Amino acid sequence: MATDKEKPLNRCAIYTRKSTNIRLDHEVNSLVTQREISSAYIKSQQYKGWLELPDRYDDGGHSGSGLERPALARLMHDIEAGRVDMVVVYKIDRLTRSLFDFVRLVEIFDRREIALVSVSQAFDTSDSMGKMILNVLLTFSQFERELIAERARDGIRTRKRHGKVHGGLPPFGYIATREGLQIEEREAEIVRFIFQRFLETRRYTAVMTEVREAGLQSSVKYLKNGEARGGKRLSPGTVYGILQNPIYVGEIRGEGENYKGEHAPIITPRTWKAAQAVSAQRKRKALGSKGTGHFLADLLQDDLGRHMRLDLNWHRGKTYCAYASSNTSWSQKEFRRAYRANADELDRLVMASISEFLCDRRKLRTALKTLGLHGPELVRLTDLGSRAADRLGVTPGQHLETLFSALLYEVELAEDELTIGIRSLELRRYLEWTGAAAFRGRPADWPCSDARYDLVVKARAIAAARWPSLHIQVRDPSHSATPDPQLVNLIKSARNAQRLVEEHRDASAEELAQMQHCRPAKFARLVRLNYLAPDIVTAILDGTQPPALRRHDLLMSNVPTDWAVQRKLYGFPSPERAIEPRKLYGRGMWPSCRPGETPEFES
Repeated sequence: MATDKEKPLNRCAIYTRKSTNIRLDHEVNSLVTQREISSAYIKSQQYKGWLELPDRYDDGGHSGSGLERPALARLMHDIEAGRVDMVVVYKIDRLTRSLFDFVRLVEIFDRREIALVSVSQAFDTSDSMGKMILNVLLTFSQFERELIAERARDGIRTRKRHGKVHGGLPPFGYIATREGLQIEEREAEIVRFIFQRFLETRRYTAVMTEVREAGLQSSVKYLKNGEARGGKRLSPGTVYGILQNPIYVGEIRGEGENYKGEHAPIITPRTWKAAQAVSAQRKRKALGSKGTGHFLADLLQDDLGRHMRLDLNWHRGKTYCAYASSNTSWSQKEFRRAYRANADELDRLVMASISEFLCDRRKLRTALKTLGLHGPELVRLTDLGSRAADRLGVTPGQHLETLFSALLYEVELAEDELTIGIRSLELRRYLEWTGAAAFRGRPADWPCSDARYDLVVKARAIAAARWPSLHIQVRDPSHSATPDPQLVNLIKSARNAQRLVEEHRDASAEELAQMQHCRPAKFARLVRLNYLAPDIVTAILDGTQPPALRRHDLLMSNVPTDWAVQRKLYGFPSPERAIEPRKLYGRGMWPSCRPGETPEFES
């Protein structure tokens, strides 16, 4: 006969949930009631070895329609870690009201041999009858949730048909009163300004830029509980929403149609129709990335962490493809400029870089060593690099996306360089691949190996149409620096040597050196000086170079082709980033107006 000590312990985790935040700050609320009842039930089952865990899994103010809840996430993490044997809830709908989500949870519970117990419904999932009853109860629970949602939607539709705005903060440009929405004149002026500038410029970005540079802000509004909202700069999303919201023409948006509202309009119907006509002209059917032949859309991100999507534009019947940074919320708040790169050029740059990497024995060996390879096996795989590069060059375009999605784990684009992240495991497979079919890799093996190799390519791939590529500053007339004649003459000699190379293509290096009146070794060094960064050259011409820089040091050094390395080597400061956040102007200042003035708008 087994003793109590021989009985296995069932570690019980109590999960509680409340849909709203009402009374959560009270000492006794629904979460406390659920926990106390569940705790009492666990104590009544102590003879079965049940033991209540001290950890609290309470989700207050979270709906049961989804699984994105912090306490539930912690519970599932502890279940996967093996710290829980049984989940106890007051009612099954506290865990979830969705039949689909419940099936997902039960699969996890079954895999980990976790029992689910509902205290008030007197069943558990330790036997088949309990699982059947659970499914029936959950079906009715989901039915009840859908009925509640349907009644709420019917109420909202009825209010809209009667011209009333349903709940929430009043729209931008209005304030809420007992009589309904009333125009807030300061915000209404901004709304009229946005519509006026949109009709003049016919571009969303132009309006958003003017609003941002003017420092326009929303008014401070208060919720019923006294909490303040607003008082912040208008984001691009807010500006776009204003241009699309029929509330400003005296209508309320419904499902498929708009209803006449009780509130006063801010803009005229003529302005609204004109703005919607411009919006309709700017909306074009998006062309998907499939069929374009561009393969970096799912791999590419910029050095600020923003995903770069494939952006397609049309001009005179021709499609132009570019990779552009996504407009994330934090990027909008900081007014970060989006990176933009020509898709065709960037694809070719990645292809050329990978081909060069496969042919470079030193880089290829370094990448393969991350797998722990050495000796004859390392030599054998390195010898396959050139053949793999040739095979990459003839790979059909429709197979490149699957190939690179397996071979690469990410591609990061920075202002002056490109970092290509290579999966070493798939690199080995690609070297041994015969090319009989499309290369797809084995995604199931990726979690088993974290061996990576980052291939850094020094190249500027970001389009320079909007930002200057060269870090050249205008000479300051008030600056009293005197250029070093030896350094200036050295730059001129380098330019002359390059001109000789270009004009005398039939002359040898020795003959060119004789024309320059120097030895071939010095002539080669002079030609190499033409690869100095433009900001270094202009600083020498202006006399603002570091005082320690001498002619001999510059001439005798092996000038690196990387401009950033040159600045470090010769003591020059790093220039400011070309792609900086957009300039912010003083708050409260309207474009093209003096401080304290406001433009004239239509009434």
